[in-house]
Amino acid sequence: MTRPGTIVFTGPSLRPADLVELRALAAKTGHDLDVRPPVRRLDLVEVVESGGSDRVLILDGEFGQSLAVSITEIRSVLAAGQPLAGASSMGALRAVECRTIGMTGSGWVYEQYLSGAIESDGDVAMLFDPEDYSPVTVPLANVRWLLNQTELSAKEARQALQVAHSVHFRDRRPSHLLRRWKERLPTGVVDLLEPELAEDRQDLWDRKRLDALEAVRTVLEEEN
Repeated sequence: MTRPGTIVFTGPSLRPADLVELRALAAKTGHDLDVRPPVRRLDLVEVVESGGSDRVLILDGEFGQSLAVSITEIRSVLAAGQPLAGASSMGALRAVECRTIGMTGSGWVYEQYLSGAIESDGDVAMLFDPEDYSPVTVPLANVRWLLNQTELSAKEARQALQVAHSVHFRDRRPSHLLRRWKERLPTGVVDLLEPELAEDRQDLWDRKRLDALEAVRTVLEEEN
């Protein structure tokens, strides 16, 4: 039996159109791409028990003590010889935590956690539509990336981040975030940020999405 080439656990980090693009790239490069929902506790054990895969890439995962994939599970799966990589969201978190036991990581979010610039798991937390995994709220990691790309001064960016941080991840919808920025930031700062919250702009600074695309593309462009 042929082992599947690459298993990707994803969800809100990739859009339906992204998956169409990636599946087309997989077909072009001769890779088998098995896209699965956000990883949960024991999903990785199931991969190993069903024969394993050449590659397993974790992007998104369920959060919560009873659902999240554990470091213990990752350790056992790596010990069984199953390669694991992570990026973007839960994958970036676990890749940093498990790098010394063989899990690899990539992307801006991963590097931020690795360096200690970001420390809280909450920076990648968000709400999403359970039907199609489309984002409902904005994760703080994406806000950090956006502010790093603007012409704001360090002080203005810090103030904007503090406002975003004060909003619970379940409430950080683009419209609510903009309203809070308008209430607490100078007009000039809001004028720079408001256009980025337009619906047709949000994917462009979704750092978790960009990291996810980069990670999957890198795997699919590798030689078999």
